[in-house]
Amino acid sequence: MKKPLPVPTPDTRPFWNGLNEGRVLLRHCRDCDCVFHYPRTVCPDCLSSDLGWRQASGTGTLYTYTVSRRPTHPLFADEVPQYLAVVELDEGPRLTSTLVNVPEANITIGMALEPVFERHDKERITLLRFQPANPELRGAQAATQSAPATSLLTEDSLASIGKTGEAIRGYPVSVEEIRRFCFATDDLNPRWLDPAASPDGITAPPAFLSIPFDTDVPLAELADDGVPLAQQGLVFPPLKARRKLFGGYQVEYFQPIRPGDVLTRQRRILDVHERQGASGSSVFVLIEATYTNQRGEKVAVEVNTIVNR
Repeated sequence: MKKPLPVPTPDTRPFWNGLNEGRVLLRHCRDCDCVFHYPRTVCPDCLSSDLGWRQASGTGTLYTYTVSRRPTHPLFADEVPQYLAVVELDEGPRLTSTLVNVPEANITIGMALEPVFERHDKERITLLRFQPANPELRGAQAATQSAPATSLLTEDSLASIGKTGEAIRGYPVSVEEIRRFCFATDDLNPRWLDPAASPDGITAPPAFLSIPFDTDVPLAELADDGVPLAQQGLVFPPLKARRKLFGGYQVEYFQPIRPGDVLTRQRRILDVHERQGASGSSVFVLIEATYTNQRGEKVAVEVNTIVNR
């Protein structure tokens, strides 16, 4: 999959067109002379709609930053560590960006920055990054960038693609369990709580899907990362990784979940692939779980992504 890139809208297109030309354009109010970012249709200071665009220098200072040592999204695993920054432009507005071409030890709040225009020719979009204005502070982001990465994949782990685990039956869904879940997650939609809110009565919220399979696990049965050592019906490839990160999931629903339903879940390994990044190798394991009810009807198909490092 390709990394997500910005999609210009009518209100933001001049900003992105400016970046394509190596210029930073900011929204400008002709009535009160306010310069602001992000682009809006009214001035945030005086609410005037008489707006234009003004070219900024592009330089600024580092207002604040954080180092993300885990991928903000599975597709960005090859970029960690990421230096996520809030930059205060010389013209005043602040914007969120990423620091590049700088070792972590050289990053300091208030340091002078200059723009880096990262062009993606195929997608016809340019991203705005920042680097130290002082050339002496620049350099590789991390020493691991130039080190050869060691593969975590083995023939056995690739051979596990398509392997299916045991079908596991959950406990019966009850009105009380749905209510507890809704109040715990602060999801008080009447559809989940009030039998009169819909013609077919109470249904469970979508996020309830895995709850009938949750059971208490003694501390002695937890691994160092908090994951149960034994999970019923879970199939996982043998990997030489030491850490697992949750990389998100997608769910497609086919039937509502109602009180009295008894769900069965069966998992299989959908795919295993590796990506090499600045901090080493990451193995992405996609696990598909199919849920059916007591009538054999397909309720949902869930795909979880687990990042292994």
